[in-house]
Amino acid sequence: MYKIVISPRARRELKQIAKLYRRVSIELIEELKDNPYLGKQLTRELTGKYSCRVGVYRMIYKIDKVDKKIYILSAGHRGTVYQ
Repeated sequence: MYKIVISPRARRELKQIAKLYRRVSIELIEELKDNPYLGKQLTRELTGKYSCRVGVYRMIYKIDKVDKKIYILSAGHRGTVYQ
């Protein structure tokens, strides 16, 4: 089981997500503890990171296999979260 670490930026961004999607995002974070590879592996400048989809929102995270931690880096609308 992995431990979840949410960055201050991601915490702020999660608060701005619509209430329904925020609840689903929190449930998804809980699921990541057991299966961190639920998301899609990203490429190019985001190599080594993963993205999970919640409606029109995305969560960007990276996995530390050695320490068994998942770092939630960013969360937001799909049009802006990858910037």
